[in-house]
Amino acid sequence: MTSSGIAEYDQSLDSAIDGLQLSRACTSKLSPSQVENMKTNVVLANEAIATAGNAVRASAGALYEIKKDVKNKNWTALTESGALQMSGRMARDLVKAYESWIRDSDVPDEALARVSARVLARIGSVDAGKRTHAINKIKRGEGYTEQDLTKIIGNSKSPVRRQIDDLVAQAEREIKSTTDEEKASQFDKLKMDNVNMKAKLERQKALNIELQNQNKNLDKNNKELIKLLHQAATEGVSPVSASEAAAALV
Repeated sequence: MTSSGIAEYDQSLDSAIDGLQLSRACTSKLSPSQVENMKTNVVLANEAIATAGNAVRASAGALYEIKKDVKNKNWTALTESGALQMSGRMARDLVKAYESWIRDSDVPDEALARVSARVLARIGSVDAGKRTHAINKIKRGEGYTEQDLTKIIGNSKSPVRRQIDDLVAQAEREIKSTTDEEKASQFDKLKMDNVNMKAKLERQKALNIELQNQNKNLDKNNKELIKLLHQAATEGVSPVSASEAAAALV
């Protein structure tokens, strides 16, 4: 930064500090130097939040440029490779949010920093009315937590979907906390479990085929029975004889 740029920044900082109004409850019984120190650090903290929000937007934009340039399998592999300094879920959520609304939104940077990538992505998946409502709330600094926004955009997940997501998240946490030695020791057990599961599936397939064959036989017998009963009715065969003929099909 040039000397003129530094001077301009200092002037902007001083102007922001001078213009900041703090409530009496914040400054009660504080010395003038303490008040000045508080105001300075409030401005710096707010500036840092805006910088963080700008970084969220820039990160989402960079990830979007990657995703649109490669095949989906390459993109997914990248998000799970560990090359990114974030989880795969976070990377995919940021891109989803950027594609669906952040790219064309004027929401302030500091507002973006307050909302998780998961909620940003969810905002992009709801209808336009709910999305606009949620974005406006974020812009005003009202209700930007996941709980607040859920009241607006609703929880579109089914109970089964939520349960699956919870299980996946739990599995990801367990994998991250497991050492390489522990993973190696569990490999044989997982391999055996896989073999047993395949055997169960094969037995279930065989049982399903047997049940299908039984159903086919029952269907065939029912058709024959209907045919005999119809013949008995038209030819005047006695009910006893018809019953005996039907019993012969069993």
